[in-house]
Amino acid sequence: MDVLTPPAPPAAPARTRHWFASRCAFAAWALASLVGNIVIVVSGAVVRLTASGLGCPTWPQCSAGSYVPRNAANHHSLIEFGNRMITFVLIFLAVATVVSAIRSRAPRHERWLSWAALAGIPLQGVVGGISVLTKLNPWVVALHLLLSVALIALLTRLVMLTRAVQPADAPVSLRRLVSLLFWVLMVAIWLGTVVTGAGPNSGSVGAARNHLDILTVARIHALSVWVAVGLTGIVLLRARRRGQARAARWASWLLAAELLQGVIGYAQYFLGLPTWLVICHMAGIGVVVVAAAWLWFGVSRPRRVSVPG
Repeated sequence: MDVLTPPAPPAAPARTRHWFASRCAFAAWALASLVGNIVIVVSGAVVRLTASGLGCPTWPQCSAGSYVPRNAANHHSLIEFGNRMITFVLIFLAVATVVSAIRSRAPRHERWLSWAALAGIPLQGVVGGISVLTKLNPWVVALHLLLSVALIALLTRLVMLTRAVQPADAPVSLRRLVSLLFWVLMVAIWLGTVVTGAGPNSGSVGAARNHLDILTVARIHALSVWVAVGLTGIVLLRARRRGQARAARWASWLLAAELLQGVIGYAQYFLGLPTWLVICHMAGIGVVVVAAAWLWFGVSRPRRVSVPG
């Protein structure tokens, strides 16, 4: 008597496998998610600089009884609504990254990073909603940006892993110096949000300010940036002296990003905060965070073997 064998499950369409199941696809989705999280930092700056932060005066609805702008002639509501829609693009990219991590049988820690990025985006949306409900409280708005910074750093780590970037075998002293540099830069970015909270670009007419003296906080922020630049220069010199070519290259990228960001920062301050320069400065935050995270994860993290499972 013949034994009937159950039919094999249908294979996934080749196109689906190509989009999600390969290591190359996983790397592409991770990179797209990283770029998307930098884009939303820039779009958030556009919202603030056009005074459109309360273009949708409530959350999660845009206005009472409607999730979309009712007055198409009101450009403030359209700008704010457009920024909110970018969040859904980021969710799509994060979901695609998680699916690709699973389908490509990525190592466990890479899958966890994908899930963490996916969890962070709705959280980011909630913080953005709270900022609207608190009428753009500057401390909440600052947290909104800092969450984006955290996501950019996390996704930079994921991109490095998907592209098999090998860590530099740096000595302990250099790893500690790079860690100090990274956290000094994070403090400098936070101080930048304090400067913004004291400045004129509140995001909407009548929005609250933090009532700090902008000249004082701007000087403190600038000092923190110069400390970071000095530390980056020390890292670069030490890496070169010890023959750490990759660490030196990564530090030089970071130094170039910091100096360009500093030039833009000083220019926007002395020119009276022209819109296009402020937008460039916000885009520069994303670039600096990527460069800083790349150096930090590439030098201060021990070598790790990727084992699927």
